[in-house]
Amino acid sequence: MKTIVFTFVSVIAWNAAVAGPIVVNSPVGHLFIPTGFDNNDNVEVFVSGEFPNSCYSRNKVEVNVQEETIKINVTALVNSESEKCEDYKVSYLEDVTIGNLQAGDYKVIVNDKISEKLVVAETRSTSVDDYIYGEVDYVELGFTGGLNGEIALVGRTADCIVLDRVVTIDNGKDTLSVLPIMKIASNSCAKQKVQFTIPVNFDQTKFKGEKILLYVKTMDGKSVTSLLQK
Repeated sequence: MKTIVFTFVSVIAWNAAVAGPIVVNSPVGHLFIPTGFDNNDNVEVFVSGEFPNSCYSRNKVEVNVQEETIKINVTALVNSESEKCEDYKVSYLEDVTIGNLQAGDYKVIVNDKISEKLVVAETRSTSVDDYIYGEVDYVELGFTGGLNGEIALVGRTADCIVLDRVVTIDNGKDTLSVLPIMKIASNSCAKQKVQFTIPVNFDQTKFKGEKILLYVKTMDGKSVTSLLQK
């Protein structure tokens, strides 16, 4: 009898030990899709949401492309063994890399809950980028938080490369794509890079939502993003 009781208790203890976080679909609130992708780009979209309490944490993102439909599943871990979940909301912004796509119109669906249209244009060249973009490290929102439509791109560049122009493309709703286009000013470059700050102004009244995704293209098909709360 003692052996049976001991075995039963051991099984319960083992089950408690192996029990851990459970996987659930993340609560998603918004899907941001930048404008200006072509079929040479590494296509990215962005999913935002809020975890309801401290027991939630990020898990993983799965992407499934079937013809013109792109299904994204964003999951979270919920620590069911936690003694107490702190009741506060935690915002997240998930960078979802879709990769190279053929030119055309796509429908992006996240967690079978929200969907938006994605347009991929035909490229004008065979290179990864049509232009040389600035090597931007981050977006400076300043003390005003960018509310006046003023931000700054902060990064580094070789002294032989200078700013040519800044192109902005918006979808009129919630996303502003910023293209800091550079040009080669000299054939002689120093090894040490110098820091740059590029001011960018935009009309925030054109955007309908409470949040604006700032999507900045950088070198080698990469990007830097920042989420602005209006």
